Amino acid sequence: MDDQHIQPEFTLTLRQILITLALALGLVACTSLLSNQKWDEAAYGPVIPHDTFPADCSICHESGDWHEIKEDFEFDHEKETGVAFIGAHAEASCLLCHNDRGDVAIFAARGCAGCHEDIHRGTLGRNCDDCHSEQSWRLEDSIARHNRTRFPLVGAHAAAACFTCHTGAQVGNFAGLDASCENCHQADLARATLPDHIGQGLGSDCQRCHVPTTWQSARFAHPSSFPLTGSHSSLDCSICHVDNSFTPLPTDCASCHLADYQQTTDPNHATSGFSTNCTACHNTITWQGAVFNHTFPINSGPHSALSCSDCHLSPSNQTQFSCTDCHEHSQSEMAGDHSEVDGYIWSSSSCLQCHPDGRH
Repeated sequence: MDDQHIQPEFTLTLRQILITLALALGLVACTSLLSNQKWDEAAYGPVIPHDTFPADCSICHESGDWHEIKEDFEFDHEKETGVAFIGAHAEASCLLCHNDRGDVAIFAARGCAGCHEDIHRGTLGRNCDDCHSEQSWRLEDSIARHNRTRFPLVGAHAAAACFTCHTGAQVGNFAGLDASCENCHQADLARATLPDHIGQGLGSDCQRCHVPTTWQSARFAHPSSFPLTGSHSSLDCSICHVDNSFTPLPTDCASCHLADYQQTTDPNHATSGFSTNCTACHNTITWQGAVFNHTFPINSGPHSALSCSDCHLSPSNQTQFSCTDCHEHSQSEMAGDHSEVDGYIWSSSSCLQCHPDGRH
């Protein structure tokens, strides 16, 4: 093969080498230029094409040194685009929205979900602004909002951290819960042995006794068949419910006050035939000052000023009473006045029989 055949092939190869060298030098220059931009990809993301940006580069860049952004750079987003930024959005970096993910209009059309991941996983609806505002992503009125649910936060519940009940709260999971007390207070229920809540069937509906302001000083909502009024309301449960037994108890007075009944001698309740239904004379406010519901009109007129002993002369037997020892009558005078009364007898019981209202 002669030199004439070799020369063209050699010349072409040299041209390729020169072109390649020129491209390499240009690439080095471009790389050097990018490295001088001091672009922080960790903070702002990768550099993106500018082909959709305004043609006037001086809006953002220093003239003649395009790798530097103007220190006094301002862009009136509302004026230029018709979209106003409010609150925290006004502080957002441009590339948070204008980046290599695609046309920002596509994401804007999706509303909040276009930029913000729904960490609630759809459990709280699609409208972020139901709870959040553009001023701050942090929910400032969570208690007030919670109080519009079926479980208002009052007392100690208002101070509890969200994740105490909503175990997924720290990752945004606020799915609805069973609002029954025992759902959160199983450990408290297991520790409640005085009285034994589980053994006595008190394992649910804590609010019958407890209030959310404090777990202590529980007050049992006594059934209407035996309301705790007066002095009864301040009694410790163990006074009636001995051995921590909360099975239903008799509601008659004597079941608790039989000893008081038997020990009362002025008047003597047992020998005088008083009823063991203490409410006939006593009330729950005070044991003293009992008022007997007399059939004789002792509660009105001159008789109302009398004490029991004025008529009932024997404290041991209140069934006995005397009219003749109090009223200034002589037997002879009364015999004359009652001469026309068949079966008249000079006795107090006869007085009451004929004068049940104390009058003529």
